[in-house]
Amino acid sequence: QIVGFLPHQRRGGLLQPLGAPMSDFHGLIAEVGAGLDLSALLRQIGAERARVRGLIGEGQGDGAGTGLSLRHAMASDLSAGFEAYAAGRNASFLKDKRRRRRALERDHGPVIFSFERPDPERLDRIIEDKRRQLHRTHQYDIFACGWTGALLHRLAESTDPDFGLRLATLTAGDVVVAAELGLTSGDRHHLWFPTYNTSYARYSPGSLMTLDTLRMAAEQGIRRVDFGPSEEAYKRDFADPAEPVFEGLIHARPDQVSGLDRLPGLNRLSRRFDRIVACEPGLMGQVRGTSAFVTAMGRRHPRLGAGLGLTLGLGLSLSALAD
Repeated sequence: QIVGFLPHQRRGGLLQPLGAPMSDFHGLIAEVGAGLDLSALLRQIGAERARVRGLIGEGQGDGAGTGLSLRHAMASDLSAGFEAYAAGRNASFLKDKRRRRRALERDHGPVIFSFERPDPERLDRIIEDKRRQLHRTHQYDIFACGWTGALLHRLAESTDPDFGLRLATLTAGDVVVAAELGLTSGDRHHLWFPTYNTSYARYSPGSLMTLDTLRMAAEQGIRRVDFGPSEEAYKRDFADPAEPVFEGLIHARPDQVSGLDRLPGLNRLSRRFDRIVACEPGLMGQVRGTSAFVTAMGRRHPRLGAGLGLTLGLGLSLSALAD
């Protein structure tokens, strides 16, 4: 008897959510109360650990000793329409955004919003904008590996009326000041890859675009917009905590977890490297990704010095070999 499914991808002894790092929410597909033990499951399939970022499901994160931390899915409830949603938000926040919209239109021309399926050319422009943003903020470029961009193009090709990519675009005059790729499925929409023009930062173009996205989504019958797991403070301006989710490492043998595994700094470093491993399943790709990550670290923290960067890079590359 089949009692559940666990969509995942293998990277040596590491299990990751299927499609990582593109997957914000994930978990077992099983009946509530199935009582499946994730650590035992890892042992049965020969994995050493699993990295999760938004593990959903009551009881799935019960093992506090596995190194999981509690977060929440952040979501906007549009089930009663946009006006009802807006009535529950901070009035001064909305007033400020109306003022900024007027200023943007006064200074740069008519403000136009669109929410539609992206064509391949526009999708490529958004991916390039996101890559520049990742480079500017010294983060690993998840689109350098190729398959992540190909996945977005496949989603954009979907002709299902209630599924596929949607592109929100905010234009002032003839300049795109903010854009965001999201994924719609039925009556839910998930915000995914936002970008905005830094030259227009004083107008809060990202916030203006998000409010327009929520309004348009409600008009199209979408009842919930997901912002991903709680992390960035800005999400609380638009969304409220929903289901509990869990982030961290699940170990096949929780009793053998060392204290080092629970160090916040080491955990953040491991999480970043797991993102490289997710994008680059091959060893050479992992080495290239690690090298790019170390270079970005050097730009962001020049005091670390080349010696520390080299040590870090070799250590991360060896850990790839170990997995």
